[in-house]
Amino acid sequence: MRTLLLLLLAATALAASLENIPTDSWIYSDLDVLKTSGLIRSMPATSRPWTRAEAEVLVREADSLSAGQSLGRVQSAALARLRAEFGINTHGLRLRTPLMRIRVPEAGTGAEVRADAFARGRADEDTQAFAAGGVISNRPGDDFAFYEHFEFTAWHPRIIEESLPRDSAGKHIPGMRVLPWRNLVTLETELAYLAFRIPWLRLELGRDEFVWGSGYTGSVMLSDNAPSLDHVQLAASFRNFKFFSIVSLLSRWGLKQRLLCAQRVELSLWNRLTLGGALLDVTSWDEFQPSQLGGLLNPLIPVYFTEANTGHGGNFLVGWDGVLYLPRTKLYGQLFLDNYEFNTRKSAPDATASQVGVYWAPSLPVEARGEYTRIMPFTYYHRVHSILYDNYGIPLGHPLGPDADQVLGLVGFTVSGWLKLGLAADYTRRGYHNRGDYLRKSFRNPEDTLYLRQHTEFPSFGWDTTAHPDTVIEQVDRTFRLSPGFQIHAFRDLRVSGSVSFWTSRNFQGAIGVDKTGLEFALKVEYRY
Repeated sequence: MRTLLLLLLAATALAASLENIPTDSWIYSDLDVLKTSGLIRSMPATSRPWTRAEAEVLVREADSLSAGQSLGRVQSAALARLRAEFGINTHGLRLRTPLMRIRVPEAGTGAEVRADAFARGRADEDTQAFAAGGVISNRPGDDFAFYEHFEFTAWHPRIIEESLPRDSAGKHIPGMRVLPWRNLVTLETELAYLAFRIPWLRLELGRDEFVWGSGYTGSVMLSDNAPSLDHVQLAASFRNFKFFSIVSLLSRWGLKQRLLCAQRVELSLWNRLTLGGALLDVTSWDEFQPSQLGGLLNPLIPVYFTEANTGHGGNFLVGWDGVLYLPRTKLYGQLFLDNYEFNTRKSAPDATASQVGVYWAPSLPVEARGEYTRIMPFTYYHRVHSILYDNYGIPLGHPLGPDADQVLGLVGFTVSGWLKLGLAADYTRRGYHNRGDYLRKSFRNPEDTLYLRQHTEFPSFGWDTTAHPDTVIEQVDRTFRLSPGFQIHAFRDLRVSGSVSFWTSRNFQGAIGVDKTGLEFALKVEYRY
């Protein structure tokens, strides 16, 4: 009977909104708590974003399976937040309504355009910013959904246009595609798309963020680290199988236009294991290669066939990942290959990135996570600069960048439904090829007259060849950070989080023998975000 009820709930929720949940939303972590705790039997996708319909299926399943159970403090707090967000068993709690609703009579009962406002602020030692904006979307959104998220941001005055770095994409604030107005304010639209439901398929056109693979600090494969992608996407889902195909327009490299063409499949087994694989290609076409254009603009053509018929003129990338759920425990891992050659005649070293992690959520007020990420030199940065794996100068993969690794430990303690305390510690190493612009991060031939690059160690060192050959000029910097923090959910629409970090670094930013310590403060406030 319970199985039948869950199927009916799933069928009802699948007719809900096609609107995507932003990739950095708290909804994903709360659903992960419930899945790890056994309150969700279905397998969540290991890629983001999810639609609100997909998330609502999982919330309703957890709500049903939790009946009559004694939940731990972590699980009950997560379930309560999700119930309030999706309007499920709110026990008299008034549902949140948008600031403006406009009925569309010609579109049928319940059809309306919604407008809502949000605000967020963050402050640390380097940058203080406050943002306010709006979201426009439609309801019910079961056949099509449009979504536009625009944001005004007031930046720290030190970020002025004259000091911005210039790269292949032009002049822009690092991590953004726009310039500040009068050195004070930016206006940006990072999320704006139109999605349609087609039998067995979902078609999306617009600008959105994507994360492929499960990871806490970020995905080594495809993450939301860089500015969002202008894209066409086809997504298909059937029982335990999912398929995604994306064609995206990246930032220019000088006069050359660049494209990202990518496909991903996910297969779930036994409601415990999900395996994923992806093929990605970054290509820039010119007048000598007109045959590339048709395949790269067509998401129905597999990226491998497109790449195999272009003389391998693109940056071809491959990734695999997996998630395994055990009682109260989640295990996950990723492997990403960039410029990897299975032969001994290769002219550049193999570039790989990997990540493994574990998450533990017992029936206690405590949860814990451990994660290790390792990214070899030259990953994301190809020998041919016009096909780097980046967007507006930011890698499309993990925020660590190449030639670095990090081990992270995190313990969270849920004091009550509105207060959570945490203690995080990480140890990060950054090598010679992690610092600087694309010239240092990408591979150059040993005949380079400026400097000789050594590839036998990880993280790597640097050698100056202009005055004294084989003289070390930069060392690996090693940083340990200890960060107690808090999260407050006192009100449904308001979230406040912050941390105080003590850090100590050896060979600070690669300077030999320079050791530094310091304190960093971070505060983040989100209202309806």
